[in-house]
Amino acid sequence: MGYDIVEGKLICQATEVVIQFKQKDRAFRKNPIQSAKFGYREIESINYVSRWFQPKRLIFSIYEAAKLDSFPGAGIGSVDLYVAKESLSEAKRVANLIDYKKSEIRLAESESLLRRRDSEP
Repeated sequence: MGYDIVEGKLICQATEVVIQFKQKDRAFRKNPIQSAKFGYREIESINYVSRWFQPKRLIFSIYEAAKLDSFPGAGIGSVDLYVAKESLSEAKRVANLIDYKKSEIRLAESESLLRRRDSEP
């Protein structure tokens, strides 16, 4: 049958990433919009891949593979998000933004760990 046509968007919020997607509607069946939320701690990596004569894509990987079971075309713990031409400039920056948010969380955790260690007698 091939791939179903899926469209959606990736939203970076303050504490989590939300992916909303919908499979293309058919003549007699309307598909609902589905969404999945991922905390920045759950995200293993996100990479922007741009090769000549191939569609641009974001490879989104998480630690817990079961959370991606509802995504069409998802592999084990990762999903390829193909980027529309209108969103190319934003897609290039989203990987850096998510890496930055992950590093902020790691920094806050290590600072709190150091404070706890320093306060112990």
